[in-house]
Amino acid sequence: MVGTKNNKRAQHTKKLIKKTVLSLLQQKKLDTITVTEVCQKAAVNRTTFYRYYNDVYMCVDAIETEFLESIDIPENASPIEAWEKMLDGFYQHPQISNLVFVEGDTRLLDRLHSSIDHSIKHPSTFSTYQDTYIMLGMQGILKRWVKGGMKETPKQLTKIIIRIIFADDIQKEKDQLFFRKNSQLN
Repeated sequence: MVGTKNNKRAQHTKKLIKKTVLSLLQQKKLDTITVTEVCQKAAVNRTTFYRYYNDVYMCVDAIETEFLESIDIPENASPIEAWEKMLDGFYQHPQISNLVFVEGDTRLLDRLHSSIDHSIKHPSTFSTYQDTYIMLGMQGILKRWVKGGMKETPKQLTKIIIRIIFADDIQKEKDQLFFRKNSQLN
């Protein structure tokens, strides 16, 4: 019914505005998108836009919040389960990935890190630094994955991340080098 907060028409309009902003992010940087442009493409007037959002950044914040809530990482999830859930969220909503890589205009990765970090207890200072190191590396992997067209499934990418974190390939190479040196000495 009209006038009722979150009625179907209002929900549809907000969804249309967010969809338009995501569409524009496919072509432009966030700081170049104007309310006028969003309104023209969404076929809504400025008053309608301002009824729901103060500016385009507030709309992006709403998109990020909705995305994070859709991921629903359980409190007792392991880091691996949390990352796989997060990767699956991006995989299911590829347009959201543009929010991550808009130059400094989004806090989505920080918010994801907080969500994941909240469910994991850190026993020492070392593990906090280690966590930061791993998270920054995974952000780089995520960026490469998204920009590369998300060819691997979330499960495949999680396995790749685990191999990298535990340096499986480096360890194998180190072991092979060790065995070669020992066999040459004998």
